[in-house]
Amino acid sequence: MKKLIGWGLLLIFAVSLTSLALLNLGEVTLKWDVWEINTSVSFVLAALIVLLIVFYALIRVWLWLKGLPEAWRKRRQVKRYRQAQMSLSKGLIAQEESDWAQAEKQLIKSAKLSENGLVHYLTAAKMADMQQASARRDKYLAQARELYPEDALTIGLVEARLIKEQDAGTAAVILSELHRLQPNHRAVLSEYVALLRRQKQAETLMKLMPAIKKHAGLNRDELDGLETEVVAMRLAKSANHTDLESQWQGLSTKQKLNPLVMAEYVQFCLQVKQFNGLAEWLEKAIKTQWDERLVYLYGQIQFGPAFDRLKKAQAWLKDHPDDPVLLLSLGRLACQSQLWGQAHGYLRESLRLRPELETFHVLAQCYESEGQDSQAALVYKQAMLQLDPPSKT
Repeated sequence: MKKLIGWGLLLIFAVSLTSLALLNLGEVTLKWDVWEINTSVSFVLAALIVLLIVFYALIRVWLWLKGLPEAWRKRRQVKRYRQAQMSLSKGLIAQEESDWAQAEKQLIKSAKLSENGLVHYLTAAKMADMQQASARRDKYLAQARELYPEDALTIGLVEARLIKEQDAGTAAVILSELHRLQPNHRAVLSEYVALLRRQKQAETLMKLMPAIKKHAGLNRDELDGLETEVVAMRLAKSANHTDLESQWQGLSTKQKLNPLVMAEYVQFCLQVKQFNGLAEWLEKAIKTQWDERLVYLYGQIQFGPAFDRLKKAQAWLKDHPDDPVLLLSLGRLACQSQLWGQAHGYLRESLRLRPELETFHVLAQCYESEGQDSQAALVYKQAMLQLDPPSKT
């Protein structure tokens, strides 16, 4: 349609120019020194139009020649971008196929030519890390940081993720600095919190809690879980029993009965041999929520009549008859109560359900306490055969 309109306008222009030339609009005389030219007005107008057209054409040619180097540069740039895009595609495909070396090679080959150079460098760093080539990984990250300083936060986040397994301390420093620069950045905060949880940095997590509640994007259950975990961490890191009790008294009953918090409290008390009241707290917590770790710790208490704790624990068998941890604790308590037959039965049933070296050891000790050293020796031998069977030749 556009071509048709163009040709139509050209035809109208040609017809108009011809008609103008045929019309007798008078004559024009041009004098210059001794020269004199007589011509028609129509010819002068036609000549002016032709001159304008030629002048316009010359201007267009001049502009084209002037822009030729820039057009050539852009053409080369587009070609490089296409090559870089192809390399990126090949690299990502190799990544999906777990060909880390090929992915790294393709990604870094044209990283400097690509519009998405940052993606090239960061993904190549990941591929190098998958090959445990930390020197190349660090080199790519440094190049990305040099070429894309405005993306320092993204680069730092990727670096922290890559090195956190080998160097958690440095990763924590990087994330701490990124959080200082961007305190409301959700990805940075989430990564930082996850690392602090792994490192059990309770005090730092406590300081971050207001920011976590506002910007980490956690729901109510996740926040409650994190707060409970922090409380348990702080109990586990108590300086002494007095410090432990001071923190313990500041907790609500709901917090105390949480299995994670209760387990850390009881574990610390057992280490410093402070048994008073532990059995009662554990019984309340286990009644509130069944937890194997609490049941295990219940069997570790060596304070007061073991027979009373045995009767309490036997009541739990009704709802958990095949729990090997409960059976282990029952065996311990029965052995402390010198009910040898019951102890043997509970411990052997626990071994049937889940053979563990500790259970073999408790059974052997029970036989030793009973005075049956030969039977204890057989249990130790059975443990060696069960847990480390001889190789077949």
